[in-house]
Amino acid sequence: KNLVISRSVATTHKPNTTTTMAPNYTFEGDPKHRVSGPGFDRTLYSLAVGAGVGTFFGACNAAWYPDPISTATSSSLLRNVGRMVTRPAMWCALAAGTFTGTECVMEMIRNEKQDAWNSLVAGMAGGSVVGLINGRPQIIAATAIGTGIFMAALDLSGPKTVFDEKALDVKRNGFLPEVHVESAALASLKEKFPQHKDL
Repeated sequence: KNLVISRSVATTHKPNTTTTMAPNYTFEGDPKHRVSGPGFDRTLYSLAVGAGVGTFFGACNAAWYPDPISTATSSSLLRNVGRMVTRPAMWCALAAGTFTGTECVMEMIRNEKQDAWNSLVAGMAGGSVVGLINGRPQIIAATAIGTGIFMAALDLSGPKTVFDEKALDVKRNGFLPEVHVESAALASLKEKFPQHKDL
């Protein structure tokens, strides 16, 4: 029930309130959110999510592989499919766990401070793991730098990446802002046709 946001809840939303979405994971303020909880639990959670994403990717890759997997025995077929599923699951889990673990270590070193620097360092660590799939040093460095910059930018921007946040609230929650501001065109029309201004 914590994941359901009704219209009545949205209209009484306060900018500084804290809404608990799941155990050990809280969304504080608006628009940014901060994840809190024991670092070990957060890392295990990221490992599980990464493994799930990698398993899904590997299953799709095995299903739509350009060259159909064919073999004479069912045991070797299962081995081939398992190899195609296990490899991306392992790398995705390792990358996600490395990111979260590094972020937790950064928070511990910096006295629980949460900002874009943690995301930058954690993104570089996770990106380097992704680059290890290729194994070339230049690919590892480029992936680490690119992922670190992307994660830092994502942390700075937050989930609301639009200029007019009130309009985004209307789209998300379906309620009008507290103060309605008429456009200049509408105001001029009301002055030109005062008999229709209350329509």
